[in-house]
Amino acid sequence: MPDRWNSISALRADWVFPGNRPPVRNGVVAWQDSELIYVGPARGPFQPRDTGRAAILPGLVNPHTHLEFSHLATPFGQPGMSFPDWIMQIVQAQRASVESAEAECEAARLQETRQAGLAECLRAGVTCVGDIARQPWPAAGAAVEPEVTVFRELIGLADQRAEAAYQTAVAFLEQGTRHPTRRPGLSPHAPYTVSWELLQRCVALAKQAGVPVAMHLAESPEELELLASAAGPFVQRLEELAAWVPGTLPRGIRPRDYLELLAHAPRTLVIHGNFLLPDEWDVLAQHAETMSVVYCPGTHAYFGYGRYPVAEMLAAGVRLSLGTDSRASSPDLSLLAPMRWVARHHADVEPEQVLRLGTFDAARALGRDHLTGSLEPGKRADLAVVALPAADFSDPYEALWAEDTPVLTTFCRGREVLDPCRNLE
Repeated sequence: MPDRWNSISALRADWVFPGNRPPVRNGVVAWQDSELIYVGPARGPFQPRDTGRAAILPGLVNPHTHLEFSHLATPFGQPGMSFPDWIMQIVQAQRASVESAEAECEAARLQETRQAGLAECLRAGVTCVGDIARQPWPAAGAAVEPEVTVFRELIGLADQRAEAAYQTAVAFLEQGTRHPTRRPGLSPHAPYTVSWELLQRCVALAKQAGVPVAMHLAESPEELELLASAAGPFVQRLEELAAWVPGTLPRGIRPRDYLELLAHAPRTLVIHGNFLLPDEWDVLAQHAETMSVVYCPGTHAYFGYGRYPVAEMLAAGVRLSLGTDSRASSPDLSLLAPMRWVARHHADVEPEQVLRLGTFDAARALGRDHLTGSLEPGKRADLAVVALPAADFSDPYEALWAEDTPVLTTFCRGREVLDPCRNLE
């Protein structure tokens, strides 16, 4: 074999799902260094490692989580509780954590927790992540870890706190992430924590810096009540936290108004969007090149919300992707689980579209689809190897979604990041 083939790595699987074209039976994926060079039928000069009864997928992309909660064994509160009550528990826990530790200890704990979350992501086949961060990530990291877009969380309703949040955003973007696989972004948290003026300034800053914006929006009925009338359970809970500022939000404002402002950012991730209306879908569809909605099935189910209109939003032209949210409201950081949930509960969504929701369309939400999200020569060698059921299925997608088979191993930029002897021969 010529020397030039010696540095090539390759895998064979019963099925390869490129993500941008039909699945390939008895397929091979090959790469050199960190770049894919071949995706197709098992032929040619490659000497692939055999994964057996398995599928090779693009590395999964999780565009929304809060890795700082990765230490939680179970979510906060109880399933079906009101969203404002849940937020109250989150804030109280965060304040208690900060008050009980020195600043350096708290920062170290957050970093350890986030690194644990990244390790869990890799075990779940995820190679690209969008993380909402209360504090900036330090420069040091694991030798191999998913690419992370670090969305700096910004909170401020009162003028003084809003100004401090804006200055935090400026400093964060000036400093940068100081790590080759991390990218900066901004996250004005939500309508109930961010003044309209602060949001305007954040969008302008993101446009100037060319970075993406992520914002929680239309997440709960209580949020819509707050926007419509400046009253309701959210106001009560915010008052208990000494965080409510009357007159900060324009009376009668709608999620549509937020969408029209967020459309001016270079790229926007609308997180959850559980209660967006069809006329608000229209705004998203008009800006589908730069705006995406991230649906988090685990969190949606935790609060007992009704059926999410996946097929209807897609038909309207909305760019949709899937995320896990955090362990504060979801059982784990597995993205394959919500993909399978959508495949099983939304028969009106094509199975190949379900794969895109956790791969290419999720990468596009983060602006990384030119590098990852599908298996194509020239893209990064980001792969997830997933076990297939023992039973035979005529449809490869049915085999992929039918059972809760595990991720066997993950390759991130061409490097295997799990024990290669763990499940593969």
